Amino acid sequence: MKKLNAFDHANAATLAAISPEWRRVSKAQKAASSFEDPNVAIPTRVETLGGRQVRLAEAGPTDAPVVVLLSPFPESILSFAGSWEALTEKFRVIAIDLPGFGMSEGDRNDMSPKALGAHLAAFFDELDLHDIHLVAPDVGMGAALAYAIQHDHRLASMAVGHGPGAPGEFKLAMMIGLLAKSGIMRTSTAMLGAGPLIAFSAKIGKIRSRSNSVQVDDYKTSYAGRAGEVIYWFKGFRDKAADLAKHVGQIDVPTLVFWGDLDVLFAPSNATELHNALPKSALHVLPEAGHFSWSDQPEMFASMITDWVSTGHAAL
Repeated sequence: MKKLNAFDHANAATLAAISPEWRRVSKAQKAASSFEDPNVAIPTRVETLGGRQVRLAEAGPTDAPVVVLLSPFPESILSFAGSWEALTEKFRVIAIDLPGFGMSEGDRNDMSPKALGAHLAAFFDELDLHDIHLVAPDVGMGAALAYAIQHDHRLASMAVGHGPGAPGEFKLAMMIGLLAKSGIMRTSTAMLGAGPLIAFSAKIGKIRSRSNSVQVDDYKTSYAGRAGEVIYWFKGFRDKAADLAKHVGQIDVPTLVFWGDLDVLFAPSNATELHNALPKSALHVLPEAGHFSWSDQPEMFASMITDWVSTGHAAL
């Protein structure tokens, strides 16, 4: 089983120490009650979709509303362990590792919202899904917005957060800004490998939660040997985000914008900007939660999605 080793933790600590956001995160972590994510059996499988080998998981009543969860980076669909049982009790839940992320096949050509949005269109067609409630944090947010903008979508609603696409001043953590601007930074990050990237993201992106050993093994296995490909997500990142932001006002899908109040990787002000730009939207800020808000507040997250899918989206 793969673990985060001393090299991973040392590099993460060094990056945190030079990150201006770390002091705020560290203070919040010390004040919070921490816990380890539960080890939940998520029934994964690999299927050929859109010409790619894609990992997904499915559970819940087949006649219930369809909820699709998209994987975050640098984690995977196992990141939803804390809310998996609560959501699958009420909904038909399909979790998808996006191409190039998690255990799904992919390369640098997939590292843009536009490319991932096109993949979603193919996946939903091939899976014959309709009236989808799409839950899309992090890299999934860009994919979801691009899908809704560029395709004849099959959505009943979206819940998006912690990703690119908000108009106005796009506020990012210093390290993400450097990855976006500097080829040298992207190259050096890729050379360090997946471990430091996973460790740093968890260190600065989580307030209350810690990944369990099964999750860590999955994340390190997912990105082993392909950090150089996936890091292309950040190349021209601000331009990709700005291109999405120009068109979000066209989205006619009821959209829940959710964010952790202590996200320092993508500032919560981005949530307000996106909420104000969308024609049909609601805003939900989760307290004592960082960038991985669904992990930091799993019960709140599950309740939020349940209320949204059951009644909230229909009120807009």
